[in-house]
Amino acid sequence: MPKIDIENPRITFARLTVTVGSTEILLRSISYSDSMERGDIEGNARMSLGVTDGMYRTDEGEIEVYADEFAVLMDAFGDGFYEKSFDVSVAYEKIGSSTLTKDEVIGCRWTKRSSSNETGPDALTRSLSYKPLYIRWNGKNPLSKMPDGAK
Repeated sequence: MPKIDIENPRITFARLTVTVGSTEILLRSISYSDSMERGDIEGNARMSLGVTDGMYRTDEGEIEVYADEFAVLMDAFGDGFYEKSFDVSVAYEKIGSSTLTKDEVIGCRWTKRSSSNETGPDALTRSLSYKPLYIRWNGKNPLSKMPDGAK
């Protein structure tokens, strides 16, 4: 049975920004993920005889921004919105802690943008889909030997 712990709160605060050149833009939310796709080595046995090193892949993610930040983002990218790459920094920490966790989503390109407006008390938002080249989770690269040119 899990223990109730009210003395050590979980991580709840995130600082999400996208950097375009020297412009840093606040994000409302972000999703990102990656994986390693390995292939089975098959022979003349009833089971796989091993696996390949595999291929590292990132999944398409989504960013949500407020409408005002979307306008700044559009100005920062200018013409050629889908042609420019960018990096995303995701930092989070426990309140009162000096330990900062920082993920970096590297070499992103936009794949889709959408708008859904509604009445009510909440600020308007815009959704943007993107595809990263790789993700550095809390300062750790996905592969022990990264290709030349990786940041």
